[in-house]
Amino acid sequence: MGKKKKKTTIYTTVTTQFEIVKLTYLQTLAIAKEMANVNEVETGSAESDIGSFTNFKQSNNFLYGKNGLLGDPLNIFGFGTTTSTSSKSETSGKKIKEQWLQPEFDRIRYAIGIRELTAAAYKFAPKSELVSVPFASPKEIIKAHVIVDEYIPPQFDQSATWIEYYLKPEGDEAWIRVNPLNSPTKFDINGEIVPKIVNFNIPKPTTAQLEDKYNYTADPVKQFRFKAVFSREQGGANDSITPLLKSYRIIMSPKA
Repeated sequence: MGKKKKKTTIYTTVTTQFEIVKLTYLQTLAIAKEMANVNEVETGSAESDIGSFTNFKQSNNFLYGKNGLLGDPLNIFGFGTTTSTSSKSETSGKKIKEQWLQPEFDRIRYAIGIRELTAAAYKFAPKSELVSVPFASPKEIIKAHVIVDEYIPPQFDQSATWIEYYLKPEGDEAWIRVNPLNSPTKFDINGEIVPKIVNFNIPKPTTAQLEDKYNYTADPVKQFRFKAVFSREQGGANDSITPLLKSYRIIMSPKA
């Protein structure tokens, strides 16, 4: 009898598994700031052999001879069906298919009590002044100017002057209005230029600048006072708004 031809049949079973991975808050921040890569949680492919076994299926046909039943044809002549099964597990690894942000809410309830709550608003005077203490110099002062850092509310007319600045030698009665060195040119109510630099007790040169003022006192100037006069628009919400003088500096030049 001829040898039976072996037949091989391959069955492939594909199983798709999904897994939701929740990242921590710090991991989410790192990914959002591009300090980490979300693809780092992916894994590579792998293959493993689960095992194999052989199954014998006996035929229902029997062979008879002169002496009766010869035996099981499966054992004698190799009749019947033999099935060999082997199983392998192959995975493509964990791959990210989709990602999204999911808000998390704090489930802890906080109870906050508020007592003596007051709603209030400032109301500023239409006009106010700031006068400094005397600033002294060991030598005679012949030149002075100021530099300021001020804030004018945007609701105010930006072309108007809401803070005026003055200098006065200690012992004199009259204040000298000055324009800060870092401000544009200004004019007083008489149409004259407000000086930026005030000179004391030195001759006025023929090439003097228009924004320079020359002042003469009975005694040498060694001390100064500074004054700022604030004003604001009145009525409505303007009562709670005022210009601000954040800082000021007096630059004094001594006599050489």
